[in-house]
Formats: sequence, structure tokens, C-alpha cells
Amino acid sequence: MNKFIQSILGLRLKKPVGEYDPTLFRMAKTWASELQPGLVSPQALFGSSLCRMEDLIHPRYQQLCREALRVEPLLHRKQWEFIYILEKLRLNGCLEAGKKGLGFGVGTEPLSSYFVSQGCVILATDAPGDITDEGWKHTAQHATNTENLWYSQIVEEQLFKENCTFKPLDMNDYASIPEGYDFHWSSCVIEHLGGIRKALDFVLESVERLAPGGVAVHTTEFNLSSDVETIDQVGTCILRGSDIKELVAVLIERGYEVTPLLLDPGMHPYNYHVDAPPYHGAVHLRLLLERFAATSLGLVVRKPSLISF
Repeated sequence: MNKFIQSILGLRLKKPVGEYDPTLFRMAKTWASELQPGLVSPQALFGSSLCRMEDLIHPRYQQLCREALRVEPLLHRKQWEFIYILEKLRLNGCLEAGKKGLGFGVGTEPLSSYFVSQGCVILATDAPGDITDEGWKHTAQHATNTENLWYSQIVEEQLFKENCTFKPLDMNDYASIPEGYDFHWSSCVIEHLGGIRKALDFVLESVERLAPGGVAVHTTEFNLSSDVETIDQVGTCILRGSDIKELVAVLIERGYEVTPLLLDPGMHPYNYHVDAPPYHGAVHLRLLLERFAATSLGLVVRKPSLISF
């Protein structure tokens, strides 16, 4: 892996994004053996389950930033998560008139506005106000009503108010998760539910409540440094390849369809810069969490349709 990293640092950018600066790179000390560099074509948008620079410079990705979210593309994994979620839901036939969507831990993200603009009816949820010690609440990122979720550049106000509602929801209280929605989504939320076990259990419990044929798209933080050691705390955790594979295996055993797990970190040099606290770097595709390099991973799950006899 070290030879691979050294080789890609000498590559020229096929499509420059700003001025290339060879001093930009802060490399992780180790890389997880689960990673599969070169597995996925650099021309494939979201071909990998991991955030990668190849996606951000893809014409379709840039088009979605400008036409769906009405923003300019940034070299940031959070924006990647939003575009990943909306595109995967679109490709799975979820963003159609009358479809019902349930968002978890929505904060102030723009996805509720976009889904309403596509004709969907949305229930947006976030942690109750009294939950403050489990990594749920972040400054300026916690929603308390639909006003936090309306983006005027994306959707007309009246249409949004008619088709988006908000309610507090404790994601660890599985019985309180509403049933019958056509799609679920969350953007880097499950790692704040109380540890790895709770993150995995939430996905397993919540998909049971989808409508038949429904789709869930979740993003979470993924450990690039190790398949063994990680952070597993009440406030936050970083899922490893082994954790995700365990989750996928259980979902498939229960009859769900899961998009294949492809852990290709990408070939572009910017994929090998690790942004360190306080995270103000112009390139924020990977970040340092304690001593681990992490990035965003996407998971797509479809519940089987009812079979009529």
C-alpha cells in the first residue's frame, strides 16, 4: 500500500481543481487492509462505497450540486454525502411525486427541501432537545422545526410547508420509528447513537419499518486506518470494514437487497490527504479522528416487496 500511495502522488491531475499543492498532503501512518485501491473505474460516479475525489470531479456530480442543491461543488465529504444520498434515492425510483420519505438526524441539511421539490412528502426528524450527551447535537446543526430545513433557492416556501413536517425522534427508541415510508435517509448520524453496536442495530431495526420495496440510504464515518482498532465510544464511533460486512451479511440473511460493498479509496492524489483538527482545510475528503484516518461511506438497502399468491 505504501508503494501505491507513493506512486499516485506523482500523478498529474486529469482535471485540475484549483492549484495543485504537493505540500498539502498529511498522510495517515497506516491504511486498512480492507481497502481495495483500483477496484472501481475512476469514471464511475459512486462506483465505490467510499467518498473519493473521482466522484467530486465527475460531470454528473457537479451538475447535481448546481441543479439540485443550487450550490457550487466543494472538496468536502459532507457535500459528497448529500449528493450520494439524493442520487442513490433517485436511481432507486424514490424521488417521485407522492413518495413518502423519512429523514433521521436531519440537522440543517438541504435534502428535505430537495425531496419536496421532487414531489415527495417528507417527515424530517432530529434528536429531542433533552438528548445532549450522546453526540447528537452539534452547534448550528440541530433541527427543531421545518424553518431550519427550508432552502428558498431549492423549493418554493408554500410547497415546502405543505409537504414537509418535523418531529423530534430518539433513534434508539425503535418503537417510535414510524412505519410505511418509501425511503429513509441519514447523513453521518448513526455513529453518534452510542457506539458501533447501536449504529448497526439502528439500521437493522429501522429497515424493518420501511414500506415493502422501500429503500434506505445511510452514510457514516469509515475507518481507513485499521480493520481492528477503532473508536467505539458513547459519543462517537468509526465503523470498520468488518463492522459493515457484518451488517451487510445480516441484512442479506434477512432477505434485504444491499448494494455491493466496494472499498476503493480512489486513485486521485487528493484522496490521500488527511485533514486534521480544526478541519479548515480546502480538501476535506478524509479527516483525522484521534489517531485514525476516516472518510464517509454510503450504504443502500432495499426491503423486499410483498409477494402475492
